[in-house]
Amino acid sequence: MVVAVTCGPSCEPIDQVRFLSNTSTGELGALLTYALQEHGFDVICLRSRLATFPIDSSAVQVIPFSTNTQLAHSLQQLSRNTPLLALFHTAALCDYRVQKITNQKREVISSGKISTNLGTITMTLEPTLKVISMLRTWFPETFLIGWKYEVEGNKKEAISKAEQQIKKYHLDAAVANGPALENNFEFISSKGVRADLRSKRMLASFLATWIKEMIAKK
Repeated sequence: MVVAVTCGPSCEPIDQVRFLSNTSTGELGALLTYALQEHGFDVICLRSRLATFPIDSSAVQVIPFSTNTQLAHSLQQLSRNTPLLALFHTAALCDYRVQKITNQKREVISSGKISTNLGTITMTLEPTLKVISMLRTWFPETFLIGWKYEVEGNKKEAISKAEQQIKKYHLDAAVANGPALENNFEFISSKGVRADLRSKRMLASFLATWIKEMIAKK
């Protein structure tokens, strides 16, 4: 029984030594990987090179990635070579990447390392590749679980956005979390199953049990 977990923060380059990223540590993805293993699954962990929460690569197949595009490429390759029963898309991916950088004269800067001597610079950002939007195309028969991290608003609004994510991307379930839920987790399935989890370990254990039951019913 092979499943996959995406894990940790992606990054998008500014120059050759700087990048845009976020504060994700990859902890949830790692805990979920171990919980799935304990339930008898063979787990492939697509793990960000920036993830700081440790994972035992000798016990888990790890595929590293940095950018959204690299993760998308690895997932597409995986869809061609490895039938997956489930894919848990926990990775915290960048929403924007650098389109161009200009100096005060509005001249485009192209440099391996942008010098501070340039003074004020302007970065123009553009939306990154939306990996979740391609998952159902690549994995038509796989159970797909997404994440919806919300900082602002309340629990009801965050859950509503997770439900919209399920419909928009044809997911089997989604997990809402973030400050809008007081850093708790709300699991929502496309079949109406709901669960309120209070910790990452509780969520990981719940998801491993839930997916095993779903696969058994399929």
